[in-house]
Amino acid sequence: MQEQARPYRSHKIPACDRCRRFKRRCTGGTSERPCVLCDLQEVPCVKSSSPSATTRTRRRVKQDRRHVLPPKIAPAHAVPAIPGDDETAHIGRDYHSSAHQDKSKKELSMLAGPVISEDIQILERYMSNTMSSTEVAPLPVTSTPANPMVYLRVPRRREGLAMAENPGKRQKEILMQILQPYADELVRLYFEESHMAFPILDEQLFLELYKSGDKLSPVLTCDFFAFALILWHHSPVLRQFPKPDAYFIWNLAVEALQQDFLAPGLSTVYSVIMDMTGRPVISMLGNTINNGRAVILAQSLGLNRDPTNWRRSKSEKSLRIRLWWAVVIHDRWSSYAHGISPTITKSRYDVPIPVLSDILTGPNQSEKRLKSAQSFIHLCTLTEILGEILPLVYDLNTDHTDWNQITRLQSDLDNWESNLPEYLRRDTQTKTQRVCGSSNLQLSYLSVRLLLNRVSLHVCPCTTHPNSFLT
Repeated sequence: MQEQARPYRSHKIPACDRCRRFKRRCTGGTSERPCVLCDLQEVPCVKSSSPSATTRTRRRVKQDRRHVLPPKIAPAHAVPAIPGDDETAHIGRDYHSSAHQDKSKKELSMLAGPVISEDIQILERYMSNTMSSTEVAPLPVTSTPANPMVYLRVPRRREGLAMAENPGKRQKEILMQILQPYADELVRLYFEESHMAFPILDEQLFLELYKSGDKLSPVLTCDFFAFALILWHHSPVLRQFPKPDAYFIWNLAVEALQQDFLAPGLSTVYSVIMDMTGRPVISMLGNTINNGRAVILAQSLGLNRDPTNWRRSKSEKSLRIRLWWAVVIHDRWSSYAHGISPTITKSRYDVPIPVLSDILTGPNQSEKRLKSAQSFIHLCTLTEILGEILPLVYDLNTDHTDWNQITRLQSDLDNWESNLPEYLRRDTQTKTQRVCGSSNLQLSYLSVRLLLNRVSLHVCPCTTHPNSFLT
């Protein structure tokens, strides 16, 4: 039987990358349409300009994979890949920029806890004999052997999954076409009116990346401007113009965020918090799901660990503390508002409550900003009290009739109220003296007081069903 001749393949229409990779016949493909197999499998039909370049890239990826085994380890007291002195180092751009903009960043640093750390150390010692000279040598895991932690390098993307190269880029382009004339005023308005009451961003780093063009994460950009639209009528400049459709802007931001979760990073945590902070609340289910993903991602990135003694700059440590507490605030208050048990428990983090020096890190330290920063600190302490009340509502094995605990919580809430500065009390404020964040703080306090009174009411001896407040 005559052997079938190899099909002619011209350089004008080369085989696609996928067919070349799996060594299969590539038929039917042109420069305008995909080949038959890619069309059937509904995957992108990509043709590289140089097959040899693809081969070299594939060879490099294989070498990188060999070097990733065993996992690279960095000390737990230092955030990896951001070298610098303790006091003079700048905050890494990963906090507000997109990792997808840097093609070389194919991995994410993921924090492993003490139990897993011990296993990794054992495997590291076992495999160190087989490591080549080009591989990274094991580094000291932590300065406290009783509580070891390690950073693992994990792939950022799922292999074989078709996804946007730079998530949110298309949505950002559409959004900026609408908001470009008002963008600078919205940025100024956000940092003047809202930032200090909920200071999750680093103002200096954000403005630096924003002014430099495309350095800011596209997803964070979408969520930032969607949130800033809430303040539209607070600006005498913007209120002269019709406000853009907030629902359309938010839908762009939500679409971009879903793409970003396929390969998340530090900037994703900021984006999802901005998304959950936005108003109006359009999707309660979407916010609840995003809250769970934000908590798990924050814990994976080590935000739940106290960075005080890490060899990082003061501004970076302060930023991590504020970011973690923003996650805690959303987790507990959304639990109260939506009736779903919280994800974070007090025993799973050791991050201290932020102080003024953690919030007022820039040169602008006006009295207005100082008072707004105090409202955020008191919101964190109130959230701690709420976190102790929620187990009385949701835990199935908790003694809901523990009067000692209820009495202690009532005392804590009374002390919180008595320690509140005069300028944060609703009854002492005038319209011109109102502090940013104080109204939300007072509403939050009344909500916690109401919840604690309901818990007390349902544990009274006259109540036949002590768990009836769950319904």
